[in-house]
Amino acid sequence: MRSGNEDVTKPEDLPPLYFVKDELPPQDREESVSYFTRLFGSGRPIVVEIGSGNGHFLVEYSKLHPDRNFIGTEILLGRARKFASKVRKRSLQNIVVFRGDTRRFVWEFLYEESVEEFIVMFPDPWPKKRHHKHRLLSDRFVRMLRDRLVGGGKISVATDHEEYRDFIIAVFASVDGFESIYSRGYGDCPDDYPKTLFWDRFKKEGRPLFYLQWIKRKKDRVGGDKAS
Repeated sequence: MRSGNEDVTKPEDLPPLYFVKDELPPQDREESVSYFTRLFGSGRPIVVEIGSGNGHFLVEYSKLHPDRNFIGTEILLGRARKFASKVRKRSLQNIVVFRGDTRRFVWEFLYEESVEEFIVMFPDPWPKKRHHKHRLLSDRFVRMLRDRLVGGGKISVATDHEEYRDFIIAVFASVDGFESIYSRGYGDCPDDYPKTLFWDRFKKEGRPLFYLQWIKRKKDRVGGDKAS
């Protein structure tokens, strides 16, 4: 199993766009490390954006951090293709796109302590109470993300919806192993974060914008390769 930042030769014919339903998932953690090392040509730390849209944020963020490997997930085919097109046009070697259901990707492709950061920019708030069951950041999904984070890894979230902000804060408070970087639970977006299209649009509309981030405590370690 490769580890650390060891570089390998990345095959030139690998595309930046992969389909979750068509890819054969790794069968264990060691195979998962080899799988992503092959995709990127290196074993650099992995950052995953959930719901990347057309890739505006992650393309810019990956350019700022060439020492990281970036994975974008997007369920809509048109957006995923636009995202992949941006990656190709810029000849970016440290970013790939997975089209398909995010929960399935996290569950099937990522293993214990394999991700440095998960980023979720402006997830759908599903504001009607009867639709809350569709919200992405449920306690079950957050536990799944936690188990795949390295100790000291981060989950970063942005939203313009105040009630959803409070809902997310309550979810993280119910899941063991996290500490918020903000005493009140939210703050300003970091300076090194490129602004998303939603961020710019909502800012112009005068909406309040909330940035939230939690750190996984290093002492919390999960006992199995694929805990949920």
